[in-house]
Amino acid sequence: MRFSHLPIFATDETHGRALRAGNRLIVHSPAMGWRSLYGAIIEESPFRATEPAMGHPALIYHLARPTQVTRRVEGTRPDRAVVGPRCLCLTPGQATTIWQHSGRPEILQIYLRQSIYEAAVGEMYGCDASNVEVVPRFALMDPLLEQLANAVYSLLRGGAVGDELYVDSLAQMIAAHLARNHSSRSRRVHTPAVDQISGWRMHRLAEFIEENLASDLTLRALAEQIKLSPIYLIRAFKAAVGLAPHQYVLQRRLERAKALLHCTELPLAEVALRSGFYSQSHLSSWFRRSVGVSPAAYRQARSLGRHEGV
Repeated sequence: MRFSHLPIFATDETHGRALRAGNRLIVHSPAMGWRSLYGAIIEESPFRATEPAMGHPALIYHLARPTQVTRRVEGTRPDRAVVGPRCLCLTPGQATTIWQHSGRPEILQIYLRQSIYEAAVGEMYGCDASNVEVVPRFALMDPLLEQLANAVYSLLRGGAVGDELYVDSLAQMIAAHLARNHSSRSRRVHTPAVDQISGWRMHRLAEFIEENLASDLTLRALAEQIKLSPIYLIRAFKAAVGLAPHQYVLQRRLERAKALLHCTELPLAEVALRSGFYSQSHLSSWFRRSVGVSPAAYRQARSLGRHEGV
């Protein structure tokens, strides 16, 4: 069963830098099935280009090789600086922008789906979000946004196929941060106390997760079960169980995989699919990180234990 209501975030919904002639694409997200945001790690060649409005707010996080960059957002004065590692540039989704640089920087480019950004604005400010743009920022230092960018970077480098719930969570956190700190409505927003998820709703959500572990669960699907917005579900869920939704779901999937390895002779690929992992390699990657051994080694050890009466 599939719960996602969003299409895969495709390259043609971006400015296409990942595929621009002369650039070296290291990795990008469409092949991983990401829907809430688009990410690409690119080594850029020198260029001058006018990029039209694409409708989705974008950020560039500089990873390596400081470069003299000039950017002019239509209707504003040009920005110009040597942009080095850890610096970020934010561009509104509705802006036409002229870029120029002569270096070969390595960058992480992220596009946040506009509907997710607008939902965050609506939740936080209670207003029509369609006119609340991200404010252009240039050579920005923002520790929290940098942390979120690094999380996206790690997922891309790790080939995060099948981790859609985590990608959704990152998208929601980026959207909330942009709305709070880098939007045309930015002001000091009082963050309300986290609403407790009542016992019966938590029980219902836990049952829903167990029944659908083998599906591509999304943050939106979980939120709909208890009539809570995705942006607040992350905080409320963590307050209730001590784990973010994607961490809890991963834990439950690993427990199901352990049970299937212990009690059945199913092929590892089938164990992976029944537990909600995208593939056998996806299961193996997370299993090694969590348990310390491969699924095959875990099965063999449990089998020996049964034969020896342990």
